[in-house]
Amino acid sequence: MNSPSFHPPLVRVFKTYLAAAVLLCACALPAIADVPKSLLPAFGNDGKEFTVKAKDGNTVHGWLPTDWTDNTDWAPVTATYTKLTDSPDKAAGAVRIKVEKVEEGGQLQLTTYQGNQKYKKGAKYVVSGWVRSAEHTSVKVGMRQINEPYEFYHEDELSTGPEWKRFEFAFTPTMDFQAFLMFIVHDPGTVDLAGIALEEKP
Repeated sequence: MNSPSFHPPLVRVFKTYLAAAVLLCACALPAIADVPKSLLPAFGNDGKEFTVKAKDGNTVHGWLPTDWTDNTDWAPVTATYTKLTDSPDKAAGAVRIKVEKVEEGGQLQLTTYQGNQKYKKGAKYVVSGWVRSAEHTSVKVGMRQINEPYEFYHEDELSTGPEWKRFEFAFTPTMDFQAFLMFIVHDPGTVDLAGIALEEKP
């Protein structure tokens, strides 16, 4: 009979491999935990159809990811959002924005009222995603005031082309503020967006 402290060779080998596996998993956990998360709702493949009446008999309709919304009902704009199936990242959703008509004083506005709205002085934020426009349609991204006069704290013009292009828009607030992330299209044309995310960087 074996003494309590004796283990057959196979048992000792198994325990050695088990200990090594546990150690390996423990070492890998911090890397998994450090994966950045978007501070906004996922710009994914789940969403829904919508239709809104805009100013002067115009209509904005189509499909948007869950918790993303068009904010153009106040403007004389006609536009269609279409879900795309050729996103550059299979885990990310993609949308085509076709602005058919923009009358004086109007612009298309894509935003989300969910997720982060408070930005801290001195912190670094990065908005990222993909953009594409065969027509080189101009699109602006920025952090816009929630209340009047609806000005932008930080903004940038995205360069577009006929192929998917990765973009990053980084900014560091010089003061605390509250704002919506917003994409603006001023003129008729077509622009595609995919995988939009907002992260706070170290």
